[in-house]
Amino acid sequence: MKNSFWVLILLSIFNLFIACSQNDEIHVLILSGSNNHNWSETTPFLAKMFTQSGLFSVDVTDMPDTLTTKSLDKYDVLVSNWNSWPENDLRWPAELETALLKFVEQGGGFVTFHASTSAFYNWPEFKNISTAAWIDETNHGKKSATEVLIQNNSHPITRGMEGFFLEDELWINAEKNNTFQVLGTATNKILKEKGIESQPSVMVKNFGKGKIFHTILGHDVRTMRNIGFQTLMLRGTEWAATGGVTQKIPQQLKNSTDGDFNWNHTDTTFTLLKGQNMIWQYNFNEFHRKPHFHPVYVGRNNITCVSPDDHPWHVGQWFSWKYLNGVNYWEYVNKNTYKSEGVTKIKDIRCIPNSDFSAKIELDIMYHPVDGKNVLAEKRTINISAPKANNGILMDYRFEFEALVDSLDINRTPIPGEPNGKSWGGYAGLSVRFNQDFMDSFFISGWGENDSVNGRDGDWLYMGFTGLDGNKVGSQIIISENTHRNGSTWYSVNTNDLPFYYFSPAYLYKKPLLLLKGEKLVLQYRINHFAEKTNHTELEKEFQKYKKELNQ
Repeated sequence: MKNSFWVLILLSIFNLFIACSQNDEIHVLILSGSNNHNWSETTPFLAKMFTQSGLFSVDVTDMPDTLTTKSLDKYDVLVSNWNSWPENDLRWPAELETALLKFVEQGGGFVTFHASTSAFYNWPEFKNISTAAWIDETNHGKKSATEVLIQNNSHPITRGMEGFFLEDELWINAEKNNTFQVLGTATNKILKEKGIESQPSVMVKNFGKGKIFHTILGHDVRTMRNIGFQTLMLRGTEWAATGGVTQKIPQQLKNSTDGDFNWNHTDTTFTLLKGQNMIWQYNFNEFHRKPHFHPVYVGRNNITCVSPDDHPWHVGQWFSWKYLNGVNYWEYVNKNTYKSEGVTKIKDIRCIPNSDFSAKIELDIMYHPVDGKNVLAEKRTINISAPKANNGILMDYRFEFEALVDSLDINRTPIPGEPNGKSWGGYAGLSVRFNQDFMDSFFISGWGENDSVNGRDGDWLYMGFTGLDGNKVGSQIIISENTHRNGSTWYSVNTNDLPFYYFSPAYLYKKPLLLLKGEKLVLQYRINHFAEKTNHTELEKEFQKYKKELNQ
């Protein structure tokens, strides 16, 4: 009886905790199902963005014209990704139009973005709760690097937030509703060529007891991946629902350089900080199952991207073989398990901080199939420079591998011209997957040709971008002389629309490698992360400097 009593008590406490947790969530309804933009892609992205924030519960309707007062009552905020363009005369049922206005007047939140205010041109009351619709004078150029300027740092949505760049379709001369307060503006090259300095881009309004948030940003999923857009939408939606904002501004959107350098070392991370801001973090023995750097900051820009939707096994700056005796160590078995066919097992790790805030990381690693014997041993050493005055970071890698089985086939996906060759074959080894906030990608190569670098050989390669703060940033990988091999080339992916930015000195690109038991392989590289614009001359100097250091 006593045990049953305590079980009932614990169950009651648990149910109360769940109920409180659910009540704390902000209930969002996304209006979708029609838009002259690609709502079938953007709505799922929005829903995932809100859900992953941990602050919102999300429902979606593709038939918003069927909503009623009762169905709206359970939501705190409506987020519209709906319009009827070019059916400008379309109206919703009168009962629903009244219900929507009443929902906002009585304290509900209403959020619109980009094209979702281009609706109900013949519903005068909708013009009271919307702004920046497409009208006769409105136009836009191609998607391009667009600068968002925060004009009001005292409002809860934008308080403490710096401006940023994103790739977007910026509307010019959108309709104005002067009852909205402007928190931020946007500009780009196209706008300035027309003699217009900026366009209102972030706006808010009180309507009765309710609150309304609108941004003209957000043309497509490419734009929505930008952390600046996401921060505005998440904070704007929370404010519209509650009148306050509890979410923290991400480090990339703050311009704070206060504080001293300091270290933080846990069971799974080794981090250099400046005040509360990260400079770099090394992650190990955690769910991604491969040691990796993420984030790596140069100024306000985080260089790396970890576990993007397209390739969740891409983990910032990392090393991984593809196949060892036919077992896949690169990819996860499925996108949800974070487990591969092959195990990259850290046997020991030593993180050594230095007084000048440089550091050394030493790892002993074993490779083996799941439930199989070790096939390869590795000793890895990474030396990280002290922070540079120009915010750059330099990292030196040394890998020492030894085969533990009679015959070890180190291989990759075959390339075109080989049996079952793939256009995307050849990759394996040291890699960098770059931040999806970046734009205007370009290469500078050690051999002088910058347009076609994939499958080419050379001592070094730089991949550069326009960063979130509008500055040029990028990374150079240098290959040591003793690491060059007949068959190794550069591997790169440079897709802007996804965006998918990646490069690697692919040691196995043209042919695999066979190691017999006891045979060793040594690889050495330098990675130079730049926080400012560079050129071929400076990059060549960095290569010669590294070469000289190795020969000393």
